[in-house]
Amino acid sequence: MHDADSMMSRSGRTDAGGKLTARFDIPVTEELNEAAIAMATLRGVPKAEFLRLVIERAMFGELAMLRRMAGTDVQSHRTNHGGSAE
Repeated sequence: MHDADSMMSRSGRTDAGGKLTARFDIPVTEELNEAAIAMATLRGVPKAEFLRLVIERAMFGELAMLRRMAGTDVQSHRTNHGGSAE
């Protein structure tokens, strides 16, 4: 069974950024909601997880997102990016 409720459940994956405790509650158009559901379904992830990845990509950039998705330590990349000679 592949109903809308099952696509809203947790994926079972651990997030590279740690425990996810904060939430966004934003009004969107029905068109945007339907598009988010469609894209999440195509990727095989819940809508919330898909939207979190879209927001993280916008906030942190493409390279950081690729590192997060690959499971590498993003914090160490940010720390060492400041020009230290390590």
